[in-house]
Amino acid sequence: MSGTATAFAEAVAAHRAGRLADAEAGYRQVLAVDPGQPDARRMLGLLAAQQGRTDEALAETAAASDRTDDPDLHVAIAGALKGGGEVLASVSALHRAMTLRPAFTEGFYNLGNAEAARGRHDRAVAAYDRSLALRPAYTDALNNAGPSLLAEGRISVARRSLQCALALEPAQASAWSNLAVLHQAFGDAGSAVTGFRRGLAAEPGQSAIHSNLLFTLNYADGVDDESLYRGLREWEERHARPLYAEALPHENDRDPDRRLRVGYLSADFRDHPVAYNLIASLERHDRSAVELTLYALPRSGDAMTERFRRIADRWRWVGGEDERQIAASIRADAIDVLVLVAPHTADNRPRVAALKPASVQVSLYDLTTTGMTAVDAWLTDGEFHPREATGERFAESLVRLPCLFNHAPPATSPPLIRPPSAGNGRVTFGSFNNPAKITPSVVALWARVLHAVPGSRLLMKYLNRFSSPEVCCLFRERFDVHGIAPDRIELRAGRLPRMAQLALLNEVDVALDPFPLNGCTTTFEALWMGVPVVTLEGSRFLGRMSASFLRHLDLGAMVAVDSAAYVDRAATLAGDLVFRARLRQELRGKLLASPLCDAEGHARALVEVYRRLWRDWCLASRNQSVIEAHRQS
Repeated sequence: MSGTATAFAEAVAAHRAGRLADAEAGYRQVLAVDPGQPDARRMLGLLAAQQGRTDEALAETAAASDRTDDPDLHVAIAGALKGGGEVLASVSALHRAMTLRPAFTEGFYNLGNAEAARGRHDRAVAAYDRSLALRPAYTDALNNAGPSLLAEGRISVARRSLQCALALEPAQASAWSNLAVLHQAFGDAGSAVTGFRRGLAAEPGQSAIHSNLLFTLNYADGVDDESLYRGLREWEERHARPLYAEALPHENDRDPDRRLRVGYLSADFRDHPVAYNLIASLERHDRSAVELTLYALPRSGDAMTERFRRIADRWRWVGGEDERQIAASIRADAIDVLVLVAPHTADNRPRVAALKPASVQVSLYDLTTTGMTAVDAWLTDGEFHPREATGERFAESLVRLPCLFNHAPPATSPPLIRPPSAGNGRVTFGSFNNPAKITPSVVALWARVLHAVPGSRLLMKYLNRFSSPEVCCLFRERFDVHGIAPDRIELRAGRLPRMAQLALLNEVDVALDPFPLNGCTTTFEALWMGVPVVTLEGSRFLGRMSASFLRHLDLGAMVAVDSAAYVDRAATLAGDLVFRARLRQELRGKLLASPLCDAEGHARALVEVYRRLWRDWCLASRNQSVIEAHRQS
C-alpha cells in the first residue's frame, strides 16, 4: 500500500472513531501530496458537514465531483449535516436542492425528515405532502408522515397514511412500528403490541422495534414481572449477544484514584423530561474528580441542548453513526465509566453497551433492566427496589443511591393559588400524563373515584393529543361505559410552553396517577404546583416512581396498595379542602428541601458510585492479571 493510501486509510479510521481533528489532518496530508484525490476531498467535505461548516462542505464535495449545481449533492450534504446534529443547516441545504430542482420528490421527502428531526412537525407534514403530490405511491413518505401527523394531533389522517404505506408494502417493519405507536398513543396497548410484533416478524433484527414492544408490554394488562424479564433477556440474546464477541480489552490507566473519564450517551440532551432529571446534577459534577463527555444521539438542538454542551469537556454528535462507530468513538476517548441514559427508550442505542466500549457501564433512568450482562449496574434507590422486598428481576447489579431522581425546578413558575374547588365548589381531578398510560384498567379505577366524589370532574391534557375529535370521543366512551357522563370529562388540546402547562395545574385539586406505568415529571410538576397526587404502588420500578417521590416528601399516606385504597385516598383528599389548601402553599418548599431537588447531593452520590465501580473494576482487573501471569509461569 502506498504512503498516500496508508494515510487515507488511517484518516478514515480516525474519522470513524470520532477523532475528527486527526481525520482532518490525515485527509489534508493526502491532498498535499495529491490535490486531485477525489475520495479525500469527499471525506473532508463530509467531515466539514458533520461539524456544521456548510459552505466548506459544499466546496469540498463539489471539488470532488466538479459540480456545484447538482441538487443530489445538496441532498447528500444535508444527510451528513443531519447525522452530525446540524439539523437547521441540513434544512438549508435541502432548500438549495429544491431551488435547483423544484419538482424534487426525494428532496421534499428528506426535507420532511429534517423538519421532523427538529420538531417542526407542521412543516414536516407540508414537505411530505409536496413529495406525495409528485409521487402518490411513495411508501417511505406515507410512512414517515405518520409520526408527524400524530404529533400534530391528526390521528385519523396519520392512520390512513400508515395504512396506505402498508397496503403498498405489507412487510414494511417501520410502518407497522409507527402504526403501533399510534395505537399506543391513546391507550390501546393490545393493538400496539400486535403492531410491534408484526414489525418484528417482518424484520427480526430490528432492535428498536423489539425495545418498543417490550416497553409497550409495561402498559398492557396481564403481563407479569417474569414475562417482562424473559422478554428483555430474549432481546439480549437476539440483538446484544452477537456483539459480545467483538468487545476488546480495555487499556485505560488502572489508577483507582485518578480523575475519571465519564461519558453519558443519550438522545435526550434537549427539552425533555429526562433532561430535567439530569441537567442540574451534571452541572454540579466535581470536575476535579471527573471529566465529562456527552454523546448526543440524533435530535435537533435547543436551549437545553446548549446548556448541556456548555458543561461538557467533550461534546460528540453521534446520531449519524452506527453502534460500532459510536462504540469506537467512546473507546477512542478512553471513557472509564459509560452511563447509558434511559437506553431502551425512543431513539437511544442500547446495543452500544454490547460492544463494551467502556470498562464500567451503568444504566440510569431506564424503566426496566437493560437485560444485558454487559451492563454492570442499574442505578436505583431504596424506594424503587427495597432491599428486603424487591421481586423485580434484573441482569445488572442494583446500585442504590440515596434518591434516584433529581428534578431541576422550573426557572420560572406561576404563583401558587388556593385549590380551585375553594372557588367553584366542585372538585377537579386531573392527569397530564401520556394517554398511552391511560389503559382501560386505569379508566375503570378513575371512574370509581369519580363515582365516589359526586359532582367531581376529570381534566386531562397531554401535548396536542386531544386535538383529535376521534381520540376525545374514544376516551369519553371509555368512561361512559362505567357510568361517567361525557360532560364530566374535559380533554384539553394544544401544545403549551412549560410555564403555561404548569399554570394549568392551578385548575386541578387532586392529581390521579396512572398505573402500572406511573407519571414521573408529571408527578413532580403537580407537586411543584401544590397539587397532591394519589398513586397505586406497583411491584416494578416503573410502578413505584410516584410512590418514591411522595415518600421522600413524607406523604406516604397518598400511596395506595390496592384499588380500594386508591379510591379511598382520592375521595378523602377531595373532601379535605383545609388540608389541600395548606399543601398548596407548603409542597414547593418541601420539594426544594428534599433529596428530589438536591442537585449537589445527587451529583456527589453519582460520582461516588462511579468511583466505587471503577475501583472495583481496577481491583478485579489486577487480580485477573495476576491469575493470568500465574497460569503462564
